Amino acid sequence: MPKFEYFKDGAINPELVDKEAKIWADKFVPKSDPRAGKLKIINSAQLRRFYGDVKRLETRWLNSAEKKKTFSEILPMIKLLKAKSAYAYKRDLVPDSFREWIWDNVDQIHEEKDFKAFLLYFEAVVGFCYGNGLRDK
Repeated sequence: MPKFEYFKDGAINPELVDKEAKIWADKFVPKSDPRAGKLKIINSAQLRRFYGDVKRLETRWLNSAEKKKTFSEILPMIKLLKAKSAYAYKRDLVPDSFREWIWDNVDQIHEEKDFKAFLLYFEAVVGFCYGNGLRDK
């Protein structure tokens, strides 16, 4: 059962890029938490790596003459994000909350509209992470 809904009333759920994105960014980069030094947080390199992978897939899809066909070709690469996040987690490069978030989202992507919603959601999460004080390394 999904923890959130990509769509509400036939459109992308506005809470996804607001409230939901903030909740997850706070898990990845706790803001002003005195324990933050002891918690595993995502670093900017890993966040940019995963976000960059997703944006490259978007570019490949949008620049194709046959978007429907291309989406079916990139869908396996979207699903591959789960394996990449598991590997990054095992190597202690990302927190378990990030791995969990990637898995939950990838499991909900079945068609183009789902991918569009995920792109906006991921962009909002990245913005909130930097708003919480994530620094480039």
